[in-house]
Amino acid sequence: MFASSAALASSFGVSGNTTQNPSSMEMMSQEQTGNSQVDNSSAESSDQSNALGDTEISQEAFAKTLNNLMPLTTDQTKTLKKAYDDRKKVVSESPGVAPKPTSSSVIVNLSPGSTPPVIRLRAGFITSLVFLDSTGEPWPITAYDLGNPSSFNIQPTTPDGKTNTMLVQAASTYQSGNLAVMLKGQNTPIMLTLMPGQKAVDYRVDLRVPGFGPNAKPTTDGLPQSSDPMLLTFLDGVAPQGAKAVKIEGGGDSQAWVYAHHLYVRTRLTLLSPSWISTMSSPDGTHVYQLTEAPVILVSDHGKLMQLKIEGL
Repeated sequence: MFASSAALASSFGVSGNTTQNPSSMEMMSQEQTGNSQVDNSSAESSDQSNALGDTEISQEAFAKTLNNLMPLTTDQTKTLKKAYDDRKKVVSESPGVAPKPTSSSVIVNLSPGSTPPVIRLRAGFITSLVFLDSTGEPWPITAYDLGNPSSFNIQPTTPDGKTNTMLVQAASTYQSGNLAVMLKGQNTPIMLTLMPGQKAVDYRVDLRVPGFGPNAKPTTDGLPQSSDPMLLTFLDGVAPQGAKAVKIEGGGDSQAWVYAHHLYVRTRLTLLSPSWISTMSSPDGTHVYQLTEAPVILVSDHGKLMQLKIEGL
């Protein structure tokens, strides 16, 4: 009976306790092969690391080299960069506070004994000087001369008698000087004092010279208008103390004030009625009119008639 059982088992390929499943044998064979490959790979990696010098000694040498090249920490490097940036900022800044930019109009007095206008400059800033006649028209420059040429830069270097504007820049911080400007048809030079290092810097100065320039338009009375400092103040948009601002209805950006029993109107429009007592214009087309107080004024906007109502008289 036992023999028959052994024969039966032998017929199915099973031999007692030593018999194993073929699939199990394959898995064991694969595991052994994998382990062998891992061992070989580890050995190869170790050989490569040794060949490249990736050892504990080399890592220590690398750390020492890195510390010698860059001994500062990240925070220390950030602090150093900030200190360097702050130092550059301080060195590049001008001494004192930043200058206040201004734009103004100046009446040039050519009478003997008069004080020349002062032009406030600053190193690194350009100032434009615009020469006008009493009617507000451009007065061309024919020549100029500097008292201290090394301390100032001026453009154009050679006036052509066509432009009425010159650009002046201080080359030093505090070195002052003066400037003589000759205008077309004008025998008397315009003397100016150039003063750098002030708390304010003139970005633009309109210099009004008494008389008619070569570009002056004819007026109804045929006489040159005298430059009124009060009109010049209103033209700059700065009302004197005691002036009362009134509202203009329909005048756009026009402004009006009542001062010393007169009405002052600052506008780009042309006043037709009532007749003005005195007027002054700027190069950009802005006019200021002095007239008697009136609740309604008639103006022209490029040929179009308009009525403006004055409120608050």
